[in-house]
Amino acid sequence: MPSRYTNILVPVDSSDAAQAAFTEAVNIAQRHQANLTALYVVDDSAYHTPALDPVLSELLDAEAAHAKDAMRQRQQFVATTSAPNLKTEISYGIPKHTIEDYAKQHPEIDLIVLGATGTNSPHRVAVGSTTSYVVDHAPCNVIVIR
Repeated sequence: MPSRYTNILVPVDSSDAAQAAFTEAVNIAQRHQANLTALYVVDDSAYHTPALDPVLSELLDAEAAHAKDAMRQRQQFVATTSAPNLKTEISYGIPKHTIEDYAKQHPEIDLIVLGATGTNSPHRVAVGSTTSYVVDHAPCNVIVIR
C-alpha cells in the first residue's frame, strides 16, 4: 500500500453504499491531499432493444439527468469540506467494465473506493457483482466500504 495516495477514483450511483463510499473517499482525499474523481456510470445495457427504442431513450435520458443531479450534489458537498479537488465524470456502459476501463485508461489513479453493493443489482449479494469484479480486475488498490 502506498504511504500516500494522490489520485482516488470513487464510482457512485444513488445507493446508500455509494454515498458511504463517496464520504469515505472524501475523507481519504483530505488526509492524503489527493485528487478525487467521482465516476457515475449510467448502465445502458438494457437500453439496446430496437423495438423499445423510443421508450428506452426517454428512460436513458431520465437516468442521465439523475446522474447529473447526483454529481452536482456531490460537488456541493465537497465544496463544504477541505478536500483538495473533485472532478466528476458521467459515463455510459456496463458499470463494472466501465470502472475497470476508466482506471486502466488513467494510470495515475492509485486507489478506487467503492461501496459493497450498488442500486438494484439483480446479482447483489453480500458483495455486489460490480464490486467483486472491480476488486478482481482493478489495476490499483481498492477499498470496499460497507
